[in-house]
Amino acid sequence: MAETLGVVASGIAVVQLAGKVWSVCWQYYTDVKNAESEMKCLMDNIMALQTVFQHIQDLAKGPGATRLAASKPYLESISLELEEEFNRMLEVLQPGLIRKAKKKLLRRRLNWPFQKQEMEQFCQSLERHKTALTLAMNSDQMTAVIQIDNRSLQQVTSLSKLPFAEGAAHTHRLWEHEDHCLQDTRVALRQQILDWSDNPESECIFWLNGIAGTGKSTISRTVATELASKERLAASFFFSRGRGDISHAGKLITTIAAQLAHSLPILRSSISDAINKNLDIFQQGLRQQWKHLILDPLRNAPAQSIQLVVVIDALDECDSMNDIQLILQLFAEAKDLQTIRLRIFVTSRPETPILLGFRKLPGGVYQNFILHEIPLCIVNDDISTFFQQKLAQVKKEHKLKTPWPDEQTIQLLVGKAAGLFIYAATAYRFIQEEAYDPEEQLSIILRENTCSESPIRGLDEMYLNLLQHSVIGKRNPMDCEQLVARFKEIVGSIVIMSDIMPVQNLAELLQIPTKRTSGTLASLRSILNIPENESQPIRLFHPSFRDFLLDSRRCVDLRFHINANECHIQLFRKCMCLISKLHENICNLPELGVLVTDISGDVIQQYIPPHIQYACRYWLGHFQQGNPGKEDIRTIRRFLEEHLLHWLEALSLIREVSNGILMVIALEEMLSGKLGVDDPELSELVYDAKRFILHNRTIIDIAPLQIYYSTLLFAPEASLVRKGYFKKAPWIDIKVKVTSNWSSLIQTLEGHTTSVNSVVYSPDGRFVASTSNDSTVRLWDTLSGNACGVLEGHTDRVCSVVFSPDGKLVASASYDKTVRLWDILSGKACGILEGHTNGVNSVVFSPDGKLVASASYDNTVRLWDILSGKACGVLEGHTNRVNSVVFSPDGKLVASASYDKTVRLWDILSGKACGVLEGHTDWVNSVVFSPDGKLVASASYDNTVRLWDTLSGKACGVLEGHTNRVNSVVFSPDGKLVASASYDNRVRLWNTTSQTIVDTIHTEGVITVMKCFNDGLSIYTDRGIIQLKSQIRGTHIPERAKFSSLHVTDQWLKWNMKNLLWLPHDYRPSSSAMNGSLLVMGCSSGRVAFISIEPAALPPIYLLPSLTGEDSLSDTEKHPMSTD
Repeated sequence: MAETLGVVASGIAVVQLAGKVWSVCWQYYTDVKNAESEMKCLMDNIMALQTVFQHIQDLAKGPGATRLAASKPYLESISLELEEEFNRMLEVLQPGLIRKAKKKLLRRRLNWPFQKQEMEQFCQSLERHKTALTLAMNSDQMTAVIQIDNRSLQQVTSLSKLPFAEGAAHTHRLWEHEDHCLQDTRVALRQQILDWSDNPESECIFWLNGIAGTGKSTISRTVATELASKERLAASFFFSRGRGDISHAGKLITTIAAQLAHSLPILRSSISDAINKNLDIFQQGLRQQWKHLILDPLRNAPAQSIQLVVVIDALDECDSMNDIQLILQLFAEAKDLQTIRLRIFVTSRPETPILLGFRKLPGGVYQNFILHEIPLCIVNDDISTFFQQKLAQVKKEHKLKTPWPDEQTIQLLVGKAAGLFIYAATAYRFIQEEAYDPEEQLSIILRENTCSESPIRGLDEMYLNLLQHSVIGKRNPMDCEQLVARFKEIVGSIVIMSDIMPVQNLAELLQIPTKRTSGTLASLRSILNIPENESQPIRLFHPSFRDFLLDSRRCVDLRFHINANECHIQLFRKCMCLISKLHENICNLPELGVLVTDISGDVIQQYIPPHIQYACRYWLGHFQQGNPGKEDIRTIRRFLEEHLLHWLEALSLIREVSNGILMVIALEEMLSGKLGVDDPELSELVYDAKRFILHNRTIIDIAPLQIYYSTLLFAPEASLVRKGYFKKAPWIDIKVKVTSNWSSLIQTLEGHTTSVNSVVYSPDGRFVASTSNDSTVRLWDTLSGNACGVLEGHTDRVCSVVFSPDGKLVASASYDKTVRLWDILSGKACGILEGHTNGVNSVVFSPDGKLVASASYDNTVRLWDILSGKACGVLEGHTNRVNSVVFSPDGKLVASASYDKTVRLWDILSGKACGVLEGHTDWVNSVVFSPDGKLVASASYDNTVRLWDTLSGKACGVLEGHTNRVNSVVFSPDGKLVASASYDNRVRLWNTTSQTIVDTIHTEGVITVMKCFNDGLSIYTDRGIIQLKSQIRGTHIPERAKFSSLHVTDQWLKWNMKNLLWLPHDYRPSSSAMNGSLLVMGCSSGRVAFISIEPAALPPIYLLPSLTGEDSLSDTEKHPMSTD
């Protein structure tokens, strides 16, 4: 900031000087008549420039105090230039004013001392400076705005990552038609809750507990709505057993955090920062999530007096009692919050684990309200109000005569409810069913012989009465058995399922016709919520109905009793049946490497509808809770042997891979624990499946079809999953040594022991040489992929390796300050070239193979005679390390590139410099001769390529266009084109005559080596073959030739710029090289892999051209190696 203000201060000095010039010009302007237009132009430009400087000053001192990244460089250079110009003008203008003052009495006019051409040039200069500064200032101004916008955008992006449990909030459509407290009911209790929420001294938890049916959820919805209207609601989470994300606590904290960020914007920044600082926060436990996402942001919030409430309904329906007790402990920590106070309103049944959880909390943390202990007379008044209002609506809708129902009937209904609101709500729904006469329905309710000693007994009596009426009724006794069996299969599945779904998908899951399923459910609308819109899911109105059906002591008519274990195992079998119908590429994806993020959700829903998604998610849960037999164990085995990969593909598509991992781990524990299965082969298969999924988690998550290719190809040879599923793809031949078995530390069995630095082909393509940090050079047979020699002798990392022109020798350069020569056939060293005093980083053979040149960190190039192994020249002159060295095509010259920003040419015979090519403003990376030896091209960190004449040593071209350092440069065979590769992820093609860009190719990643042009239409690089456009030598490029070559990025093998094969971490290239259609990769793990592709065997889409010259920007973004 201080540096920026210093630069601005120098600009202010210029503004003051410009003011003097303007003032002097004004005096001339009022007196001189022959140059008015020139003077006015000058003064206007000075005034405009002053305005720009003032804006920049305001920008530097304004909110955010931007660093003026764009304006600063211009200010520094322009200030000096303008200061000189303005001082020179004053030196010319002021003497005229002095003479005028001395000769005032003579009334002589001033003479404008500048020529018109001079003024035009100066005005143009001022205009140019003003334009440049304005553009830079606008950029800085935009940057300042963007910095603010980016901060907001980053917050939104981070917060959008928070996993949100669908259906958790009280406003979710799932609860849209659920009851709220009527205006004149629960009045005292609602007021007590609101008073508690307002009181800063109140306990931090209000626990409203009550037995099933006492109206807890209705009160929760009402309280949440009232708090929201007062802007006092922080968040709400309504648990519901068997409803996906809201049946467990996995997304509880993140869902509360997301709502909290919405309701209290001042917390967004701290919650966003917590997400960014703890990248695995969503995988961490509830305690860590509570601390980082809720407690710390509230604790560190700006001081203000505000009290917010989180509403948690039906905590007892959370599926983990351990989680319930932990949640209560975490909520209790809110008592210590001071600036923003948090209160938690919790409802639940008074079940033992919850009672114990509350008893473990310190005193004064919570207050307890027992809903079923409210005096019965008060509750009865509320239930009476409910019946009066609801049945009045029924009477009006059906145009019934008054009085209906009379007061005596209302009181009978109230007595039967026995204090349970769920009884009243269920009775009302039964009475108002459209297909029946409400008077007859009411009479059925009134015929119950309810024993009032237990409110639950009354509810059970009503449920049983409704089932007997709705399922059996007056039907033929011969049909009753079939109707009851259908009820138990369909409704029994609904009450134990882990998620809800529409009727059609339920029928598909159960493999029952949809019409039959709908018919069975149609008469149960008083106890099941069956939407008119068939795309909406079916659900229970109240969990008490589930409890009733699953408990044989309550459901005394055993015809309707649901055996949970039997029902679970039946659902497991249904799930397995659906999974057995899965197959490879279930969504008909066109490419093997297509990413999940690029697949439309509609496509996934079309091919993997909800019932299949359910089977994939929950088959294990039903297996765990069922009573499996031997045939079910055999079903598990068949699944693992035949459909494991199909299941993983489906999980990838529906984004449930994490759940799949947990399922396989749980299966392994269950087989060895609860079931005690004595089947070593099955146990080994489950273990192998677990290791397979864990090892390949990343690619399974992002690219589903790679499950059948990359995961199997690189799995250990002994993997049972690999053995069972691997089938050789006809389009790829890959030679790489993989591990034998799974291990905690996967070690390379064959190859280098550390990262591979470089790989290079022999001239005939028969061999590959690789270098490594392990101080060795290794030779590989390209046909078999086998190692055929380990060249040992270096004592430090080997940086560079090269074959002799005849392919019989290899030269290697090392940090141990030596160059070594090796005989290919024997694998033995045939020369140690010593003399450098620092590491050697580059080595090259002369065209005739008689000499070797080496470049070193000792600032020299050395020439070596191959036969004698002796130095025949030390080329000294560079003042910094030498990066690159190359022979001219005729072998008479050597060119070297250095960190001293120069290229030097050397005469081989004399060993003397014959040219110092200066012009680059930063390190020079690479240098190359043209095929005829007349030109040299150099690539530099200054983002440019320069062309030099070898005879004169003078620059004959500066090729500008790259926006980052240039790594490599190569000439076309005819010398008319130069290609350059840069860290800006571009390869640019230049015409050496016109020195213009004729093609720009986007690359996925940085290309560091360009070997040569191939027939003028493609370039061999370390990442693959880049196809050039047709008619490349012209300035008009109408179309791109077909891509038909292999290309490698950091993570993918690609064909035609389409993802083909994902590379696991240990097989990603640290160096690579191409020879025709064969790719060799040196990997960071020390492995060396050989890959070739058979195009004719690829899926047809890979043979289509990726781009034409008319492709849109969006297409360019999809295929990053595209034309600008």
